[in-house]
Amino acid sequence: MRQEQRRREQAQAEHRLASIQHVKRVMDTLFLLTGYMSGLLFTVLAFFITYDVIARKWGHLLGIPTTRVTDEISGYIMALAVTWGFAYTLRTEGHVRIDVLLPYLPPRIRRVTDFIAMWSTGFLACLFAWKVWLLVVDSWQTGMRSSTYLLTPLWIPQGILGVGFSFLAVAAVFTPVYEIVEGLALRLHLATSLPEPTSLLERSEEPPAYGQGDSLSLRPE
Repeated sequence: MRQEQRRREQAQAEHRLASIQHVKRVMDTLFLLTGYMSGLLFTVLAFFITYDVIARKWGHLLGIPTTRVTDEISGYIMALAVTWGFAYTLRTEGHVRIDVLLPYLPPRIRRVTDFIAMWSTGFLACLFAWKVWLLVVDSWQTGMRSSTYLLTPLWIPQGILGVGFSFLAVAAVFTPVYEIVEGLALRLHLATSLPEPTSLLERSEEPPAYGQGDSLSLRPE
């Protein structure tokens, strides 16, 4: 009965650990997609600016028109590419870190400082995302537009920033929470995987015969 209960607890611990790791894979896949999209947008932006430079310089010879909105469109693409790449860069530890004293700290204090830094990043990202989304709602309600050639509704570029900072906030909060939950799940899994100690009354092995044990044999030869 006790062994059956122990196997049930071990199965539940394995299921929790697998579920947590599945959530991590899903989130990392989402952040990976935003990272690839950010890189793709930078490539598109490079070709777009190159085309417009050529069109402005030799457009009358090549017969290609200029877009006349390069500054505005490139600004939107840049904002989208930068902010939507924040989360992927954070998960891959690609952001710039000032670690003058960090390598000289003990490992435990280093983990504490990393934990505080990640939560601080999450707090700031949540604050930025919240303020940006308030700005998006205000621009949507008032119908504000940009004072440019396209007269773009301002809630569109502001919404792009809001989504990017929201991804960053999710990544910054998810990283320390996942480490805590995974650590607890691993401890529970290891605790249920250890063999249960048996008492002397539950042992079924028979004692070794005289002279066949590990102790020195006293039988005369």
